[in-house]
Amino acid sequence: MAGPIDTFLGASKKALNSLSVFTSAENKKIGESKSAEQKKFVYDNTLTFPADLGPGLRNPYYITFFVNQQNSSKYKTTNNTAVGKDGQPIQSNIQINQGGIRTLGKNLGGTDLGFGRKTSRTTAAIRLFMPDSLSWGYQNAFQNVSLSGLPYTKLLSAGVALGESAVEGFKKGTIMGVLSSLAKKRNDRNVTGPVAELVGTALLGSGGDAIAASALGVTVNPQIDVIYESPKLRDFTFDFLFAPRNHSEAVTVEKIVQKFKFHAAPELYGQGSGIGRYFVPPSEFDIEFSVPTMGRVSTCVLVNITLDYASSGAAFYADDYPVYTRMTLQFMELEFMTKELIETEQNGGKGY
Repeated sequence: MAGPIDTFLGASKKALNSLSVFTSAENKKIGESKSAEQKKFVYDNTLTFPADLGPGLRNPYYITFFVNQQNSSKYKTTNNTAVGKDGQPIQSNIQINQGGIRTLGKNLGGTDLGFGRKTSRTTAAIRLFMPDSLSWGYQNAFQNVSLSGLPYTKLLSAGVALGESAVEGFKKGTIMGVLSSLAKKRNDRNVTGPVAELVGTALLGSGGDAIAASALGVTVNPQIDVIYESPKLRDFTFDFLFAPRNHSEAVTVEKIVQKFKFHAAPELYGQGSGIGRYFVPPSEFDIEFSVPTMGRVSTCVLVNITLDYASSGAAFYADDYPVYTRMTLQFMELEFMTKELIETEQNGGKGY
């Protein structure tokens, strides 16, 4: 019969096996094949503005936005899910990237339970002319830490200073010798300073050490060290000024704006069967440039949409469509840029 220790070890092994489902890395070739499948798929519900986009046309360069809808959305159907030739839903960029590394950002196999993305690529896509401004940064966060401000360093400074004075006294062989040596150091700020700092902090709290040091005519050297924290998530801002030339283009612009607004908004979970306690998150987006040398963008969320229908003064056509529509989209990428992603090249494309 298994004892308590055997039972514990058995449960621990099962837990580790479950964890490996989240953290196990996918074969690199599998990830590349998924990316290739994604490129082969034809998105039959694509909104394009203007119509003459592509090589050899008036607007040869463009940017494409692919929509990844939440699996729990009531608007998700089998008809609007992009499925590859293998019969499986096409994955988003972040799903492909995280499939090749050991990470907790995964779901249990075949389910939406876990910390992975819970979206599916839809057949909808939006293709627009390349905006005039295309700039983004690769930022890192660092923290300035004052070593002098740590309680340990105050004790260390006081201990070293007092210890050096005490050694001189002990050489004289008496306790009075120790006290005599310390008394001689009363004007040495390396001795009195740390002691005053500790006393000031104890009596006055935060900032008491600086006040005590100031009373002695000195200022604490902060001894700054810079510690690395993490990369910062990239932000992308795209500004589009639409000037439709006819009724058909005006209708297309309206549909494009509506599509972005719709997928950037949350929805009530279980509407009609609950009390509206939960939201289903907005859709996510994959962004692709027609110029591969610009690098790649991982899956993003649409943080803000700004619409301006009077950027050059309010003006409308006879059918009430605006003459100009300025739409500014602000996206935030969902994963950190690391060396592994930056050096990644799939199917002849560039890394991030």
